[in-house]
Amino acid sequence: MTDATSGTGRVFGIDLGTTYSAIAYIDETGRPTVCRNDNSAEITPSVVHFETPDNVVVGETAKQSAFIDADNVVKLIKRRMGDEIELEFHGKAYTPESISALILKRLAADAAAHTQGPVEQAVITVPAYFGVRQKEATQKAGLIAGLDVVGVLPEPVAAAVHYDLTSGGADKTVLVYDLGGGTFDTTVIEVRGKEITVVCTDGATNLGGANWDERLSEHVLARFVETARPEEPPQDDDEFLQEVAIKVEDLKKQLSLQESRSVQLRFAGAAAKIDVTRAEFESMTADLLDRSAEIVKRTLAALEEKAPGTRIDEVLLVGGSTKMPMVADRLTREFGWTPKLHDPDLAVAKGAALWGLSRVVYRQQQEAQQNADTPEQAEEQAAEVVRRAARDFGMSEAAMTRLTDKQTTSVLPKAFGIKLQDNDDATRDYVFHLAHANDELPVVDRHLPAQTTHSAQTQVQIELYEQAGAVADEELAANNRVLNVDGTGLIRGIPPQPPGQTAKVDILLSVDVDGLLKVTATERGTGQNCVIEVNVGLTAAEVSDAIDAVSKISVSS
Repeated sequence: MTDATSGTGRVFGIDLGTTYSAIAYIDETGRPTVCRNDNSAEITPSVVHFETPDNVVVGETAKQSAFIDADNVVKLIKRRMGDEIELEFHGKAYTPESISALILKRLAADAAAHTQGPVEQAVITVPAYFGVRQKEATQKAGLIAGLDVVGVLPEPVAAAVHYDLTSGGADKTVLVYDLGGGTFDTTVIEVRGKEITVVCTDGATNLGGANWDERLSEHVLARFVETARPEEPPQDDDEFLQEVAIKVEDLKKQLSLQESRSVQLRFAGAAAKIDVTRAEFESMTADLLDRSAEIVKRTLAALEEKAPGTRIDEVLLVGGSTKMPMVADRLTREFGWTPKLHDPDLAVAKGAALWGLSRVVYRQQQEAQQNADTPEQAEEQAAEVVRRAARDFGMSEAAMTRLTDKQTTSVLPKAFGIKLQDNDDATRDYVFHLAHANDELPVVDRHLPAQTTHSAQTQVQIELYEQAGAVADEELAANNRVLNVDGTGLIRGIPPQPPGQTAKVDILLSVDVDGLLKVTATERGTGQNCVIEVNVGLTAAEVSDAIDAVSKISVSS
């Protein structure tokens, strides 16, 4: 095992974002520090340009090619994590996992150059609302990139870890409003003593700053056509669209600081200066903010159901898109809060680095205690682990102890259940949810007594589903997605039953602290059973092939 408390075994925190990504570590002064890339920037665009069959470009240069070579550029791949799709470039097929691995590989190379050391262990963050498919895909992306993935951590938890360690650690109930480039979620977190506990969460994987950019681009382009009346349609010119996209992103940032700004555009001999006010921008994107507000309301309703009367003490704004003044204004106007911008671009990566270090040191303590001969020796060896880590990372023993003692508890973001047939309508299948959204993890042995559908039935297929819609509706087709698509879950050898009787099947469902599922189904009469351990997405062989393929690709910036 790598000794993470030595100088060569740092644990890196990676915010693998939809539009921008960042990587952080704990420096020699004990502070979470973000690694700069070779452009001296702390954040890297999550854009991949498949320049040739053997070379890809990741980052700002790839972003500049998004329209010019659109067929070979991938943006917003995080929104496709967990989807069973392949994209082809230069005759080679890539999954969302392998494309994300190329982004991770670029981040790791930048971090290695920044720290002058290897990048091996990493914590990768995900939106709180990511389900098991998306978490598994993220973990596999890390493996394909050659990383030892210490954990997959919800982004608001990472932000809360960083906030707690930098704000004095007072007990409080915090709502994290996380509006990133492509995803959005709200999470209520309780900070109490040594515990950081997620109470409830909600969100959307297709709502983020990219949607605001798109609205502003459409507006600016329409105004240009109306004002300049170019002889050729600018919508068909990729280089012009690239110019608009770049200028619009900068315009959006400027409108967060000023009440109005203008952008100068030229095309096909026509030119125009397009003025945009902050009020106009807020008006054209009001429905996007409405969507986020509705999710906040759902989160508060879930909080009231789980912990009636709980008061929100602080609201943290995380994600670069929360720098738009309209966000804080809306939360103040509608909910009466005074939100705090908490290092919106970098808090997640920094918190992940802190959490990763705490987990590795904690595990080393556990190993030291297990190898001790007496309780006194166990206590001393655990203390020595903390002392060594504190020395190596420039922290006081008290600070390292506080970090290591901090425990995080999360909740299930989406419901899980088993496909059943309606007793009153044999044509209707539905999903019976055994574990529900916002159940505290781990979920242990939720029991469902079931039965076969007819007396002559000799086998049964157990199908496990995850909530797919925003609401945990048990209607099968619309709001649930099957997980065990690999054919697992079949119980064979059930003896035919007497006429009018059916075989009884007991189903147990558990979800561990990382949100991964295990289902055991047992037929009572014979003891025949099956075990489903959800491992969705790429198989081990496919991951191995992807590791080999990605390792042969040169990734530049």
